[in-house]
Amino acid sequence: MKRKFLIAIPALILATSFLATPAIADTRPITPSEASDPKVIYKLAQDKFLSELRIYEDKRRAINQSFKEAIDKALSNSRSLSVLGQSQMQKRQNMNTKQNLVIAAIAVRDAAIDSLGLPPIAPTPPAKAPKAEKPKKPKPSN
Repeated sequence: MKRKFLIAIPALILATSFLATPAIADTRPITPSEASDPKVIYKLAQDKFLSELRIYEDKRRAINQSFKEAIDKALSNSRSLSVLGQSQMQKRQNMNTKQNLVIAAIAVRDAAIDSLGLPPIAPTPPAKAPKAEKPKKPKPSN
C-alpha cells in the first residue's frame, strides 16, 4: 500500500498541473504609431505578465493542494493504524511510515515547484520624459 501511495502522489501532482489552462487575452492589432509608444508597449507587457502570473499561481496552487491532500492522507492513515495496546515497536513503525510518507510528499512537491521554473518577472515601467526647461526671463538691469 505504501508503494502504491508513493507512486500515486507524483501522478496526482502531474495530472493536476496539466489542468490549468492559460487565459487568452483579447488582443487587438497595434497601429504603427502605437508600436513605438513606450506606454503602449509597457501596457502590453504588463497584461502578458499578469496572465503568465495568473497561470503560474494556478499551477502552484494545484501543486500545494495535492501536497496538502497527501499530507492529510498520511496523517489519517497514521491515526487509523494506531490502536490502544500497541507495542512500542508497532508505534515506531507507524511513526516511521508516516514520516516517510511526509518526506516523500515534500520531495514530490518541491520537484513539481522546481519544474514550474521561476515566476514571471514584472516589466519595468517606461522612463519619464525629462521636463522641458522654461526659458529664463532676463533680469531687469538697474
